[in-house]
Parts: sequence; C-alpha cells; structure tokens
Amino acid sequence: MQIFLSHSSKDAAIAEKICEQLEKNGTQCFIAPRNIRPGKEYAEEIINGIDESAAVVLLMSKNANSSPHVLREVEHAVSGGTPILVYKIEDVVLSKSMEYFLMTHQWVSSKSQEDYADIVAFAQDLAKKENAEPVGTEAAGNAADQKAKAVGNAAEQEPKAAAKRKTGIFAVAAVAVLAIAAIAFFAMRKPEAGQTVAEENEPEPVSVQVGETVLFGSYLDEDIEWRVLRISEDGTQAVLIASHILTMKAYDTAESGRYNYDGDKDYWTRESEADTDMALQIRVRGNSDWSASNLRAWLNADTEVVNYTDQPPVAAAMAEKKNGYQNEAGFLYGFTQEERAAIVETELVTKGNALSETESVTTYDRVWLLSLEELSWFDDAGMRKFASPTDAAIEQDQSLWYILDYNTYGVECLSWWLREPETEAASLCYLVDNGYTERVVRQENAGLEGFGVRPALTVDLRLVTFRGEESGE
Repeated sequence: MQIFLSHSSKDAAIAEKICEQLEKNGTQCFIAPRNIRPGKEYAEEIINGIDESAAVVLLMSKNANSSPHVLREVEHAVSGGTPILVYKIEDVVLSKSMEYFLMTHQWVSSKSQEDYADIVAFAQDLAKKENAEPVGTEAAGNAADQKAKAVGNAAEQEPKAAAKRKTGIFAVAAVAVLAIAAIAFFAMRKPEAGQTVAEENEPEPVSVQVGETVLFGSYLDEDIEWRVLRISEDGTQAVLIASHILTMKAYDTAESGRYNYDGDKDYWTRESEADTDMALQIRVRGNSDWSASNLRAWLNADTEVVNYTDQPPVAAAMAEKKNGYQNEAGFLYGFTQEERAAIVETELVTKGNALSETESVTTYDRVWLLSLEELSWFDDAGMRKFASPTDAAIEQDQSLWYILDYNTYGVECLSWWLREPETEAASLCYLVDNGYTERVVRQENAGLEGFGVRPALTVDLRLVTFRGEESGE
C-alpha cells in the first residue's frame, strides 16, 4: 500500500528525494502533482490519494505550516483515521490550526538525517504494519494503539516533548538543532459516531464583509478581483462574484459544428424549423442545459487541456466564428494549489430546458454562474448587478460587440450569462442586461459568443488566503 507525501510546493525538492528513496526500496508513494491524473479534478485526486494510502508522511516546515492546502490534507487524514508521520525539516511554531490537529499526540526524535534514511525506514515500517492490520472502525482504533506502542519502542522518547507540545513547538535535540530532523508518529483515531473532527478551536476564518473586494486566483495573467456576495451564517464560507466580466464566450456550441446550419441547410431565417424542433435547436444553436454546457466544463477545469464531452467550443461553431476557446486552458488553471483547495464544491439546483428529463438538474461545481433567483443576492448585499469587462477581456475579445456598443451608445457595461435556461426552449439562456434600458435580464441563444462571463464560487474562509493579505497590500 502506498504512502501519501504531504508537503508545501515550496518544499517539493525534499519531497521528491524522499519519494525517490521510498520507491527504490519498494514502497510506492502518492505525491502531487506527479500522481494527479490528467483531466481529473485536483482536489478529488488528493482526497482519493489520502484515502488509498497506508499513512501520510507530513513534511513540516514554515511553508507547510502556513499552507491551507497542507492543512486540508491533514484535516482529511485525521477525519478518516489515516495515521500521520510528521517529518520536521525546520524549526517551526505551529499555527493554531495545525496545533489543534497535531499537538496532543506522541512525539519521537529521529537519530539521523543522513540521506533521509530515518524517515524512509520508518515510513516503510509503518506501511508494512498498516497492511497487516485488519480494516474496520474498531480494528482501526486498536491498530492505532498498537502503532503508538511500536513507535515508543522503536525510538527514544523526548522527555520534554509533552511540555513543548503545549506551546505547539516540536521536540528538538538540545545540541544539533540544525543537523537533526525530528519525526513524529501520531496514532489517529476515527471520530465517534456523530462527532465532528473540529468541534472546538477551529481555524480562525478570514474576516471579510459582504460587499468587500478581494483578490483571489488569476486569469489572463492578472489577479482576479472579486466582491463578497454572501457569507454563511457560521462565518466560515463566502460566495464570491467576479467584480468584472472576465471574458467573452459562448455558453455552448452548435452541435452541428456550424451555427444555424445543419450540413448545408440554413436555419438563419426569422421563422424556421429550429424554432419549434428542440433537438434541432440544440444542434444548430447550442444547448442551454447548464449540466451539459461547454462553459460549465471550461469554468470547472484546472488542466491545460480541457476535455469536452460533445462538440468543443471551436470558433467555426460560433455565430460569428469568433471567440473559440477549445484550445484555452481551464479557468482554474491559473489558480495555485492552495487556492484551488480553498474552493468549496457547491451543490447547484438549476431549472431544466425543454428537453431536460426533469424540471431541475443538480450539479456539483467549484465555479458556476448565478441563476435568476440568486440575482436577489445582489439586492440583499446592496450591490448593482450590471458589470463592465476588464481591459484584458476586451483585448481578448474578437467579436467587438462590447466596443461597438461602447463607441455607438456609450454603454460601459456588457450583458453576462446566467446559468438558467428558458424552460420552453432548448437553446435560449438568460443574461443580465447591459443597463442601457430599464430591462435587467434578457434571453439569447447559447451559441452567441460576444456576451460576458462573470463567474461565482464559494470559498472556505478558514483555508483561503486572499492576494496581498499577508503583505498588507
């Protein structure tokens, strides 16, 4: 069974060396980003990697101590009863969050750091012990006790470890602090039924207010500016909406590969068969079903190459053959691992279109568009719904729809897609209008490429680090 190596990306070189030595000695490792399969969601792969591992080896450093990504891995290992072996690569005072999960367990000092031999040998022994233990809630508890005793017999106990744990400081050798690496084995028990892992002393959430502007993630090589739209009742989560339109893209693509054409047959006329034949409407004008849309696939992808399940969003399939995005990296590709880990997968219930089998469709998304009903959140927050595009979005846009309206009518805002379809059609979607008239929303076909994309997402305020927060910028 494999070992999961939890580490800060800044300590990747050390993690890779330990991984190399473990695998040379026959113990397989899960290490990111190497073991993240192409086209798979990063967070899901991490969770599966921990669940399928005999133990987690945590490389503790200042970088790891302050990493939301590492903290989430530790929290998941604790909640699942996966043993954690802590390998200290530098002196560090634990954050309150790390202290909560790690301070109350047994500490052991290593004898040597030569070629990371101690950590390699200890991890291999732990993997063998885990493979030999029975599986099950009660068995896991007994196994944890046995492992704790085994660790106590395997290495000399630090006599002052308990006192140091109260202040969140790892036990260190008195003379050779910089030369000796300390490792610690924690016998983690699964929580009792009905008990949560972090009932007390949870990490302090980031303090933000509704309407506040924050920087988080990046797109088109620029930091993304968000507005705080909602905060959960317990103050641990926040819904963010992009302050501006970040790009102009079609909601979905004509399945025929050519907008308003099926082969050589033209459906551009004002009244055509495509107005009443819903299957044909999707084929020549795009699908308004959020769960099947190209835009949903792109927004939720964090890979350089996005896998589309149907007609990819090529420019040739757009209304004006502009703004194709089939070769563009996923929206989350420009986010750091820590930022992706702070995004909460959100359950969305969206109305179906004329061809949907049910009245509503449930999806689970990291990035999404608002629905008509969710527009009321702007009213609750005292924020306006209309939005203008960023300079980068205008530069990227090939349709020039925004520039034409701006130059002709002086309109500074642009219509932006909602995820909600018109229920009596198969291609029509709702959008927030541009503010030129009193109209707030409008409907357009999914295959029109010059309208704006204004993403929303939910973040865990206990794990998030907004850009500029630490430096005070």
